[in-house]
Amino acid sequence: MRYLLLFILPLPLLIQSDDLKFKEGDEFLANKFETIALFFYKSDATRVEIARDFSFSVHDFMTYGAVDQRDIYKIKRGETFILKDSLRDGDIFEVNLKSSRTSREKFFVLSEDLKNSSITLITEES
Repeated sequence: MRYLLLFILPLPLLIQSDDLKFKEGDEFLANKFETIALFFYKSDATRVEIARDFSFSVHDFMTYGAVDQRDIYKIKRGETFILKDSLRDGDIFEVNLKSSRTSREKFFVLSEDLKNSSITLITEES
């Protein structure tokens, strides 16, 4: 019985280990309202990524990773975007947003947000 438990306990970790890899040219469709936050500036996206990696408390995160709300765009349901450039070894992507709600096209998104959101991959370039 003990050996059976030792075999069954790590099994979910093996099943969940398939890591999603995103690359340039992937196109996504937002399925829900306010699915992902897009950053206007690369420095803001980098600062939040570093704060997520190295912060130990809420105060540390708020001190270092705070971004002005006016510099964030939240994707609405039905909007599509394409990943253009990979930054910081795939942790941050430059995004071209196809939307009539904003005149700006170039944004930045964290790959961790892409993994944890409700978006659908439309096309994938090889």
